[in-house]
Amino acid sequence: MNFVAKCAVGVVLVSLWVSACQQKRNKEAEAKVDFVALDKSTYQVGDSILFRLNQPVSQVTASWDGKPAISQSPVNNLFSLQSVDLSVGLHQLVINALTINKEKLIDTLSIEIWSDIKPEKLSYSVLKTYPHQASSFTQGLEFHQDALYEGTGQVGQSKLMKIDLLTGSVLQSVSLPAPYFGEGITIVNNHIYQLTWTSGQCFQYSMDMTLQKTHTYHTQGWGLTHRDSTLIVSDGSNRLFFYTPSFQQTGELMVYDNQGPVMNLNELEYIDGYVLANVWKTNRIVQIDLKSGKVVGELRIDPALPPGVDTKENVLNGIAYGDPDAVLYITGKNWPTLYKLKVNGLFKHKGKTTIALR
Repeated sequence: MNFVAKCAVGVVLVSLWVSACQQKRNKEAEAKVDFVALDKSTYQVGDSILFRLNQPVSQVTASWDGKPAISQSPVNNLFSLQSVDLSVGLHQLVINALTINKEKLIDTLSIEIWSDIKPEKLSYSVLKTYPHQASSFTQGLEFHQDALYEGTGQVGQSKLMKIDLLTGSVLQSVSLPAPYFGEGITIVNNHIYQLTWTSGQCFQYSMDMTLQKTHTYHTQGWGLTHRDSTLIVSDGSNRLFFYTPSFQQTGELMVYDNQGPVMNLNELEYIDGYVLANVWKTNRIVQIDLKSGKVVGELRIDPALPPGVDTKENVLNGIAYGDPDAVLYITGKNWPTLYKLKVNGLFKHKGKTTIALR
């Protein structure tokens, strides 16, 4: 075969290949059509989700996040799915159908599932007040072996401190150099961890506040707490992230109440299967079930506490659990006072909830 003939054959083969690929793409494009309609895209756990088909089909199959959901024949171009077994958050629903003419169709939908629980309104009473450094831009608060630790923010002013509860005086402190902006703290296995806001660095200290290691993470750092040896981090969204003490991520959890995603989760405190989180720029503390991501309770702190402080600017941002007294200690950014609270109903489920980190 001469050179010209070889070139001609090559051109024909390439043309056939291009044509076949184009036909495949056209076929896939024809199959992936919007043939399913929903009345809305958000539902609560347990809702029945009704789907409307815009053309007659003989059979429908569906899958939630890759897991089979149904196999049925629609009635009057309608079929439904139950959401009772779904977790809160975003889910991908893939629907396959076969038309009367045996044509295969596929449609992909994104559906958001909200909590089916209305958070219980928790009440509180102030048991005692303590002085607090009004110069402290509080970002984290934690008790450890009856000692109070605090992390503060602002570039050039961020610190990790050990505090005398009765007087509010600083017993020991270490400063974070610029450009670090200190955030939440927690203490695990006699190591102190302190997040930074946008630097993606977590500082690990010994109990004498000697820097031991620096860990890297890939979100913003807002709040920090722990359950056993699992670190729990917030980033200002509605998500909680789970890490090992060496900052290997092991999972995450989306947080919802019955009104939708609970954004701006900030300072955190873990208590027996739940995480308390203050919602930034509000006086609201939410109680999150770590098994489901649902907000089961909420505490509204009087915006007049402390008196004379603009709590819209100097926001609530410190939660510490005082065990064995089962009380909360709260304060805020540049507050002159720390409050000891008795919270009614907060601990009624104590010992009955187990954590399921995902």
